[in-house]
Amino acid sequence: MINVQGVKKSYVAGGETVEVLKDVSLSIDKGSYVSIQGPSGSGKSTLLHVLGGLEPIDHGEIWVDEQPVHKMNDHQLAKLRLEKIGYVFQQFQLLTTATALENVMMPLLSMFSSSALKNNAKEALERVGLSHRMNHLPSRLSGGEQQRVAIARALITKPSIILADEPTGNLDSETGEKIIQLLEEVNKVDGVTVVIITHDIHIAERADEKIFLLDGRINGHSRESQGSST
Repeated sequence: MINVQGVKKSYVAGGETVEVLKDVSLSIDKGSYVSIQGPSGSGKSTLLHVLGGLEPIDHGEIWVDEQPVHKMNDHQLAKLRLEKIGYVFQQFQLLTTATALENVMMPLLSMFSSSALKNNAKEALERVGLSHRMNHLPSRLSGGEQQRVAIARALITKPSIILADEPTGNLDSETGEKIIQLLEEVNKVDGVTVVIITHDIHIAERADEKIFLLDGRINGHSRESQGSST
C-alpha cells in the first residue's frame, strides 16, 4: 500500500542545509498497524508528512496504492488526501469558532449537500462516542473529546490510511488509552492502515509493525506477523 524508496528530505535553517531524512526506504502493507518511534529530531514527523504528500521530498519515490506521490501536483495531492488519507495531529487542529459537527464536516464541504454531509458527520461523531457533544465548540470540550472530534474528521472521508502524529501527546494516560483503542478498532474492524508516531513505548509495542528512526535513517523495522526484523 505504501512504498518508500531512497527518500531524502532537507530544510534550510539559519543559512545551513539540514538533512532530516537520509535515504529512507520502507514498505507498509494494507491493513497494517504501524508505530514510528525515535528521539526528537530523528525525522518522525517529517516522514509522516511526506508519506501523505504534505511536504515535497528532495529525492526518491513515494507510492501510495501504486500512485506516485512524488510526481503529483498540488491538485493531485489534494485529491489523494481527500480520497485515501486521514490525519490526526497532536494539537487537534480544530477550528475554534466551529462546533464539533462543523469541524467534522470541513473536509467534505464542497462535495455534498448540507443535509447529506451533516448525516455523515453525525455518524462519524457517533462512531467516536460524541454524538451528544456535536454542537459544542472546542473550548467546551476536553482534550480527549477534541482528539475524538479530530479522529471523526479523519474518518468522514472513509480513508484507507490514517496518519497520526503523537495523537496522545497532550492527553493524560487514561484518555490517551481510549484514543489508542479507537485507532486500533478502526484498524481491526474497518481494515484501515494506521501509521502512528508515538514517544510512548507501551503504545508502540502494541503495533503489528514497528519502525525506529535515528538521525534521519531507519534504525530498526520489525513485523510481528513475520517474526522478523530488518
